[in-house]
Amino acid sequence: MKQINLFKDKGDKWITNGDILNILEKAGAHDCRILYMHTGLSFGIPNPALTKTDILNALYETISELNVSTLVVPTFTFSFCNGLDFDIANSRSKMGILNEFIRKQPEAVRSIDPLMSVSLVGSDKDLAEGIGHLSIGKDSTFDKLHNRDKVKFLFFGTHLGDCFTYMHYIEAFVNSHYRYNKDFTGKIITPEKTYQDTYTLFVRYKNVKAGTGSYTYEDILVNKGIAKKISCGDSSITTVDEPRAFEIYHDLIMKEPDYFLDPSSVHDYDKTFIVKDMVAL
Repeated sequence: MKQINLFKDKGDKWITNGDILNILEKAGAHDCRILYMHTGLSFGIPNPALTKTDILNALYETISELNVSTLVVPTFTFSFCNGLDFDIANSRSKMGILNEFIRKQPEAVRSIDPLMSVSLVGSDKDLAEGIGHLSIGKDSTFDKLHNRDKVKFLFFGTHLGDCFTYMHYIEAFVNSHYRYNKDFTGKIITPEKTYQDTYTLFVRYKNVKAGTGSYTYEDILVNKGIAKKISCGDSSITTVDEPRAFEIYHDLIMKEPDYFLDPSSVHDYDKTFIVKDMVAL
């Protein structure tokens, strides 16, 4: 693999694609069948000599060097929540520039979910096909991941505490008291047909606010050696196996149901839901 300077960190050091691959392998990102990746790309300042496409291509090729059977990235749009149609081919994801780049690859498959779609490259296409209408719940991609072997989560230039959406699947699994199922209806556009449908999301009640528990949870995983977190430029790369991530979160929330809430909202929330620009997760 040709070495390419991709980012320059605050210490004026270049981060190359080779550096990133080395850290990914040290973190064990290759040691799984299914790799579910959240991205932030906060490793440093992008190399001004490269185009945005150059950098994204280099990152995608680097991750492909891991040779995992299936790479999955969230391409959530929350389209129906915002009164928008969901066009499987054209609805842009808000989950990061690399995720959107992967979604557009000719080999990528995207799930028909107007709330929380994923895109994947690899052999386990059923993770994006034939999913149910509960975006976080039975027969969702998260549910399939939970019932699959050798699944690992990757946090690529971002923190687990910032974006680990799988936590909400566990909240649905235990039926957390501060959430409820809400239906959203809208139009779905596929290459084959256009139709109306309804999908359900497990949303927070009004005034329920997340606390700092997700970051404490991340610290627990790292300190116990369950998650492998390695510095990379100005950020980090972290991996964690699905079964252990589920186990620790499940234990925390069963022992203390409000563990992940802001204490100010625990006893003072209104059981209504107001849709604004983005659904309350």
